[in-house]
Amino acid sequence: MKLMLGVAAVAGAIGVWAGFNAWQSAAVTTTVYAGLAVLAGGNLFFCSWLRWRAQPGSGDAMVLPTLILLSAAMLIGILPRLLWPAAEVLHIAGSVTSALIATSAAVVQIRKRRRLRKQMGSV
Repeated sequence: MKLMLGVAAVAGAIGVWAGFNAWQSAAVTTTVYAGLAVLAGGNLFFCSWLRWRAQPGSGDAMVLPTLILLSAAMLIGILPRLLWPAAEVLHIAGSVTSALIATSAAVVQIRKRRRLRKQMGSV
């Protein structure tokens, strides 16, 4: 969870920096989107590798699928803007899809944690 919070903080900081520096500059915006795509893609591959190596029943095995989905949602939101800068319909579709995936992944993770707390409390 701390890893995802760190990734979110870095992505937010890059976004704020890009907003101030890329005021109407397409070149800087494209560079920032490329950097965010590399960051999210690297996080996706790293979390996938960790999930592959995680012991069944461990905390990593419980949390990493959600992190993988959140990284994929970030990529789905960023890649249309990077690959098709003029296609506004694709940008909106990517953002909506990304929000739906991120929201569903967060809800599933919250439910898993609550269920685990109930099991631990009853034992």
